[in-house]
Amino acid sequence: MTEIIERARPWLAWINEQVEARGLPGEIALIPFVESSFDPTARSHRGAAGLWQFMPGTGDALGLSRRNGYDGRLDVVASTAAALDYIELQAEQWYEGDLELSLAAYNAGAGTVNRARHAAGARGEPADYWHLQLPNETMNYLPKLNAIAAIIADPDAYGIDLPEIDDAPVFAKVTVEAPIDLARLATMTGVDRDELSALNPALSNGTAHPATTDVVLVPVDYEEAVLAHLTTPASPSTGAEQHIVTRGDSLSSIAALHGSSVEEIRQQNGLNGDLIHEGQRLTIPRRSLAAR
Repeated sequence: MTEIIERARPWLAWINEQVEARGLPGEIALIPFVESSFDPTARSHRGAAGLWQFMPGTGDALGLSRRNGYDGRLDVVASTAAALDYIELQAEQWYEGDLELSLAAYNAGAGTVNRARHAAGARGEPADYWHLQLPNETMNYLPKLNAIAAIIADPDAYGIDLPEIDDAPVFAKVTVEAPIDLARLATMTGVDRDELSALNPALSNGTAHPATTDVVLVPVDYEEAVLAHLTTPASPSTGAEQHIVTRGDSLSSIAALHGSSVEEIRQQNGLNGDLIHEGQRLTIPRRSLAAR
């Protein structure tokens, strides 16, 4: 539980908000505990992937595309919306709004649940979840969700010391209007590269493109800096841009990254030597395309 909650910390508060906004039971936000141990990159031997463990065909049917270095099943925002849509749709389509049966179908498939209900009716037994004869994994599915919810609600009662769970989302959504290179975005804004990558596991090639994804996620504390960078046009007169120095940067690596030279960066920023420090903002002169 402790390990899973640590992995869940970036996601759980936001997922809770989405569940509450739809008026769904809070236990539904805990499905990734059971499905993926809250690992957004989890893959099963059967081919399911992501927090919500969608199979490729199901993901495709729900609009979670897989192309050009993007897998929507690993996109926490997109896959969460798809999972909640799927649960609500199955409840309405097959089970007269019964979410317990819909959750059983989420685990075992609607066909399996529907056959079990038909068999229960033939035996003269109730056709609700608790009276069905389903695979053991599915019969344990709701009890697991209920147990996890009980432990999180009162860990002391179960002798468990859990990490604090954030009560507000720790990431912000930034609209993708043009291709965004995550490594470059991190360099230009000071966001930790590993944290930015971890928030965007669907981008296997490190680039967000508006043709494949609507948003990139950034740490909430960096939202303003990221928006400022993405909305600031390059200077037409100088072609200059800004670089915030991060650990491990050197003038030569910065120059190579931006297609400039060490001497040009020194001159632009009034530097006498190569000494720079983390957090320092440098103005980077860029050579014209004709000069490259």
